[in-house]
Amino acid sequence: MDKPANQQLTADMKVNPQQLFNEWQPEFETGNFKQTTRFTTSWGAQYEPTSNEHLWIQRQAKPAVNLIINQQTLVGFQISVRNLTTILVRPGFEHLTILKQWEDAGMLLSKAHRLKRRYTAMVEMRDGVKLATEIFLPDNVDTPLSTVLVRTPYGRELFFHDEFRFVERGYVLVVQDTRGRNDSEGDWLPMYYEREDGQDTIEWIANQEWSNERIGMIGGSYGGYVQWAAASSGTPYLKALVSMVTAGGPFTDTTYKTGAPLSGSLAWFFATSERKFHPEKLIRDDWEKLMQIRPLSQILVEGLGHEITGFSEFMKHYAYDDFFENMDWKTRGDQIYVPALIQSGWYDDNGVGTTEALP
Repeated sequence: MDKPANQQLTADMKVNPQQLFNEWQPEFETGNFKQTTRFTTSWGAQYEPTSNEHLWIQRQAKPAVNLIINQQTLVGFQISVRNLTTILVRPGFEHLTILKQWEDAGMLLSKAHRLKRRYTAMVEMRDGVKLATEIFLPDNVDTPLSTVLVRTPYGRELFFHDEFRFVERGYVLVVQDTRGRNDSEGDWLPMYYEREDGQDTIEWIANQEWSNERIGMIGGSYGGYVQWAAASSGTPYLKALVSMVTAGGPFTDTTYKTGAPLSGSLAWFFATSERKFHPEKLIRDDWEKLMQIRPLSQILVEGLGHEITGFSEFMKHYAYDDFFENMDWKTRGDQIYVPALIQSGWYDDNGVGTTEALP
């Protein structure tokens, strides 16, 4: 494997494939795969078999490096990171993996579409605020196409590589910075504008010459919330959601847990305290001291040296009022008729959001 390919796979999988093969080479001769129960590698990784004789799963690891076994021989790895599954397998053994099911379902590409055009648009919302929006058009754009929309507060450029797979499959890809974030105009007030901004963006897409008026959305966490917020607008152009570990409402799941202030949200407010996302601000060694500060609205002032308007606004509302009702898409659930694929896990810290999304 050449160096660029190894670097790209490492970024995608959060695991270095070259290092992975180097680690496992000595294990080939251990005889571990002759067992029918769990085993531990020489470096402490724990594995156990599944009902699929070819798949052994790793426990207590993130991401888990699962094994593909054939006749007591390791022939590949299966690694899932959020919504991305990567298969590394020796040629000739593809049929032992999920690749076979994908092929049978017509999900594997025989020929990928190429990018025909990419451009940035400042899409105007109903109040005149313009949101930075990246559009990727595949080479079959001469025919009106369906669109996959991603809306994010973390910087749209972070999603270009992973979501480009939709362009390769012949969809238009649209990735947008939410209001007040990255290159978009406006003030950052988490969740407050997402219903209307989502609707306005979807209806802008539907009116483009390359659009067939069929738009789907995909995303996780905050990128899940914006989907349900947009769907609650009742826009007829939104046709599908892929909602992964979705954040719930600010009063029930994120800023408050059914009225109780959620300390875990503070780290997120630190990381989104500037227009650009700064994940390094999640890491501090003074959390215990900060958690003792009262009133709560002063925690970020003490920690950053300045106020964060969005956080201060949330701290003014400690009961369910019109402010929270505006962001509570569940109150408009009767407007949602969009089919959705909902993905989560038993230990998802946004489990409440997923529960809210279930019918």
